Amino acid sequence: MLDDASRICGRWDRDRTAADRHYRTDRFHLYGESMSEGYRRLVAAGWVVAPLLAAVLLVGCSAGEAARPTPDASPPPNFETATGSLVVGDPFTAPTAPTETLPPVVPGLSLEGIRHPSGSPVAVTDVVLGASSVEYRLRGNGPVSYTVRYVDEAVRYGTSEPVALPGRAVLQVDIAGTSTEPDVTVVPYAGPDRIRNEPDSAVVAVDFLADADGISQSFVAVASDRPDFAVHSTEEPAAVVVTIS
Repeated sequence: MLDDASRICGRWDRDRTAADRHYRTDRFHLYGESMSEGYRRLVAAGWVVAPLLAAVLLVGCSAGEAARPTPDASPPPNFETATGSLVVGDPFTAPTAPTETLPPVVPGLSLEGIRHPSGSPVAVTDVVLGASSVEYRLRGNGPVSYTVRYVDEAVRYGTSEPVALPGRAVLQVDIAGTSTEPDVTVVPYAGPDRIRNEPDSAVVAVDFLADADGISQSFVAVASDRPDFAVHSTEEPAAVVVTIS
């Protein structure tokens, strides 16, 4: 009877051992399948995530390049020169001078130095400032020419000392063919040498320096750094007009 019990117990142990081995084998198999499936899913996820990550990095780099500030490009200096000419009045018409009665000839009286009537000269009679313009009004009979350009310093003809002006740029205006001598029909400009403008104007001030050699020289003080300008002339009234853009 003891032998039967031993055989039964031995068979039970073998069955339990086999069952336990089968259980471990199945569990390892299932675990291996789970690991393989997880690896496949991880690899598949990597194929999806990698392009997305590359796209995000590319967008970030593009955004960084777009946001990078670019240096301000300074405008080139304005070296423009404007020239032109204008016929004032009628150069072929002599002015009407008042008739004078000549005194009787006196023995020993010299007539040397007496000025005889002739055609009236052209003169700048007024300088009118606008917010962004300067108008040089002319009177007389004859042609004039003008030259307008930016200069580094305001230097009067015949001198070497620069004239201090307000503003950030200096525009020189030369009107040739003018006279500063008084005439019976033309009175040259007799206002102040410096004409100041209203605050916040494009034209800050004008220095008018009429020259006795036939050139009316002036300097326009401009508020900004060499902006564009335009020059035109008018016939009635005769004038040269400089406009700051």
